Amino acid sequence: MLFSTQNLRIGFILLVFTGVFWVGAVNMYRLVGAFCAAALAVSLVCPAVFAQEDSIADDLLPLSEAAQPNIDYFDKDTFSTRSIICPFKGAIDYDAGDIACGLIEVPENREKTNPRFIELHYVKIAAREPDDWDAEESGEWIKRDDPIIYLTGGPGVKVQGYVDRLREHGVTQARDLYILEQRGIGWSGDFCPTYFLQDPTAANTSDWDQYQRAGLEAMETCFAAAQAAKVDLSGYSSIENARDVKALRQALGFEQWNAWGISYGSILGQAYLKEDPEGVRAAVIDAIVPLQQDITFHHIARYYDRVLTMLDEACIAHGDCAKNFPDFKTRLEAAIMKTSMAPIEVEAIDDELFPSGSGYFFQDIIGGVPFVLFYEQDNYATLPAFIDSFVRLVEKENYEPFRFLTAGGAPAVDISQGMYNAIACNDNWHAAMQKAFEDDFTAYPALSMIFGDPALVEEQARICKRYGAVPRSPEDYLPVNTDIRTLIVEGAMDPITPPPLAKAILAGFSNGTYVEFPFAGHGPTRSVECAGDFLTKFYDAPNGELDVSCVDEMTPPEFTGALFETSAFTKLGALAAEDEKKLVAPLLWAGLPALVFVFGTIIYTLAPAARLINGAAGHPTSGARPLAWVTSVLGLTTLGGLGYGAYASFEANQFLLLVGMLGWVRWFAVAGLAAGVAGLLLLWLTLKARMRQPLPIGVLGGLLLTGASGAALAVWVLAWGLSPF
Repeated sequence: MLFSTQNLRIGFILLVFTGVFWVGAVNMYRLVGAFCAAALAVSLVCPAVFAQEDSIADDLLPLSEAAQPNIDYFDKDTFSTRSIICPFKGAIDYDAGDIACGLIEVPENREKTNPRFIELHYVKIAAREPDDWDAEESGEWIKRDDPIIYLTGGPGVKVQGYVDRLREHGVTQARDLYILEQRGIGWSGDFCPTYFLQDPTAANTSDWDQYQRAGLEAMETCFAAAQAAKVDLSGYSSIENARDVKALRQALGFEQWNAWGISYGSILGQAYLKEDPEGVRAAVIDAIVPLQQDITFHHIARYYDRVLTMLDEACIAHGDCAKNFPDFKTRLEAAIMKTSMAPIEVEAIDDELFPSGSGYFFQDIIGGVPFVLFYEQDNYATLPAFIDSFVRLVEKENYEPFRFLTAGGAPAVDISQGMYNAIACNDNWHAAMQKAFEDDFTAYPALSMIFGDPALVEEQARICKRYGAVPRSPEDYLPVNTDIRTLIVEGAMDPITPPPLAKAILAGFSNGTYVEFPFAGHGPTRSVECAGDFLTKFYDAPNGELDVSCVDEMTPPEFTGALFETSAFTKLGALAAEDEKKLVAPLLWAGLPALVFVFGTIIYTLAPAARLINGAAGHPTSGARPLAWVTSVLGLTTLGGLGYGAYASFEANQFLLLVGMLGWVRWFAVAGLAAGVAGLLLLWLTLKARMRQPLPIGVLGGLLLTGASGAALAVWVLAWGLSPF
């Protein structure tokens, strides 16, 4: 991922939507920290330039000695592993043998004479024969003997999410896939497991500077606790991470395996190619950040402007998109500027997470939500429409949907922020960060506002220094020079690790090939549907002709039109968060008519056939019966369509329900209003028929109940903000 936890708040907003709409639980947690380095996280760590006058611990090898090639950094490794039951068992459904877990013992810092030992968690996803494998057409399925090691991102992302996603990836249809949960992450010794459970008082403020400084406090609290627990923070670097990968290979008994790394995994991949060249058969690194420290990835506002411009150009080329959303980029920047001058304030739902009773939303959220959506190309079709509707909330100061984001719940954090902080310190990311931010502020003043105050970089750096997490020798981060067969892959519209960063490292790969997926975001080898086949063909014959048919399949997004803007889901979500019992009334309001519509559709469809078979004439109702059938069908169409529309909108863009639904869903709302009109007319016709002659109680009751249900549904549609007009 490669972002300082910059908007984990955004990540939790996503969790809210997932929980409320599809699980029924509000699952959002307001995290402290400031936006600093990139996409799903808040700048709890943008370390800064600092002098290295503090001495390194006495038992650390001198840098001059450490640089000598005859030093064996693995002389303390035991290469011992043990199997364990996977910690995520129950959370992920799998059969025994499909997924297995283990621990490997490694020194915390191989450059110290008496290091502490820690255990790292690793996972094996076993290769599986595809369900649709046709032996007659394709021959016998054969599992390849050369496995793949997946190098995870973040840094700091826990392994469970990777297992859940990659177990269905096409690459596992040919090879075993190993995933190492890097040191300091999750079950590999997270030394700050309560990082995001700290008192939120400091961040519950209307002051942007205080809000950012809450991140500094969280960082220092974490490092102080780690130091008290005898954690050697200097051991948490990309260099030691790369050595861990080599140790795992040796412990598992593989002479060689294939490497695959995305985002931070690309940095680790470069370090690993230098650390274990004899152990790598072939490599794929994707979403590139250069290992060398003289090329910073922190020009994030520049990269954000780049992908917004590319999206705008694709929108213009589409035609209808340009007519519908001619200035979405300019309006987004204006919304960011407006929020930077006065944060959005709403009455908070959860007063434990928002002790002041108010929830504040700064420019990091306004600019950060669209930024995160660029990561996945599946979002692109709806992105201009989403930005248009999202910034309209700010323009019209319609902040009610933001109240939903103050709902409480248990935080489900998928990143170990302490480890991220330590990597940023030891890998010296801070060296060029402040200047990059300052340069971007001059060139892209609005977009740069969402990534934190450059002035805080030095303060973050001083925290690194205070706890011994000082930059390693620049020699450890020299550019890669290798002849190992390597694919260097990029998504053309990656918002955080764009193609120019990948092209900057090409010279060091004499046997490397650059591959760019058009209209793709962050990590296309992970997210593009045909990527499994693409990777398998490459690993099968690394030195053969590269099959780029998967790349050629990428096409421009087919942009949607204007959204059906509604706050219905955020209203219902907020209601559920306040008190689940408050949902009873709106659910009954819609649910009881739904039952009537089901029975009405069945009865008014079958009754005419039954009367025809029995040769019995029905009581005259002045056309009320067919109108009752129409009312029932319209009612079912409305509720079914709105439900499916919510699902389809969530699938198209997981933030879409914050502002509304896909445009075509409005026609189901129209059907709801039509059901109301039909219901009222049905009531009038029924009463008119009853005035002419008596009707059986069943006939009369059914018609009146159906008509009332149609009217009730129309009122429900209007009351919950689902009016299509």
